[in-house]
Amino acid sequence: MSQILHGRRVSAKYDSDAVRIEHPDRQVGIPLAVVREVRTPEPRVVEIVLTDGAVHRVEGGNPTATAAFAAALTGVLPALRDPAGSALVTTDESREPRLWWVLTPLVLLVLAYLGYAGWVAATHGARILGVVVGLVPLAIGLLGFLGGIEEATRRAALARRGISVHGYATGRRKKTVYYSYTDADGGVHTYSCRRNVQRTEIVYDPRQPSRAAHAQWLPFLLMKLFLMIFGGAVWLFIGVVMVFGVLW
Repeated sequence: MSQILHGRRVSAKYDSDAVRIEHPDRQVGIPLAVVREVRTPEPRVVEIVLTDGAVHRVEGGNPTATAAFAAALTGVLPALRDPAGSALVTTDESREPRLWWVLTPLVLLVLAYLGYAGWVAATHGARILGVVVGLVPLAIGLLGFLGGIEEATRRAALARRGISVHGYATGRRKKTVYYSYTDADGGVHTYSCRRNVQRTEIVYDPRQPSRAAHAQWLPFLLMKLFLMIFGGAVWLFIGVVMVFGVLW
């Protein structure tokens, strides 16, 4: 059974054909045939050395997991190696937004809030208390509402065109279980949730195989989505009234 190594903003996994190293902005695919050796120069570091001498470095989460991953990967390397090395390595750029694309609007929102809070404190005195305390329900409501909308959108897409497969547990971190599943084209993907079972049914989107969800009883799923969206909307309304009520 393949293993998954989770490290600092990087993870590595392998199947019968290749090692896949996932970075925040890209995924690197290394065929097993071009791997010359796997070594651990440090207790938390795995180095994958290619037949042309190139090295791909992965920092593991803990020494035990790092050593186990290196030993398991070494055990599946083929007897015949391909000298092409890096020429056969593939890199897929991630579609996820870069960090600064996310941080920039957040910083602008924080600055706008601080300016607004300063204006309220200067012109309305004690009303600043509502502006500060109201951040709590505002944040809870926003996260719950947007999270519910995102989950409903994902579930709707999977209901329309999702493909069901079995996912098998390949690793655990605290209460989170990582499952490996294979799409129709033979690609191997990882899905994580808190279902503590060895095998679970996973539905993935053929247009984006990495987008998946575990099967759930429909009434339970609808109730969960309702609570997330409706509950989030209620808390969001309370937070808006507390923070911006001074403007009305």
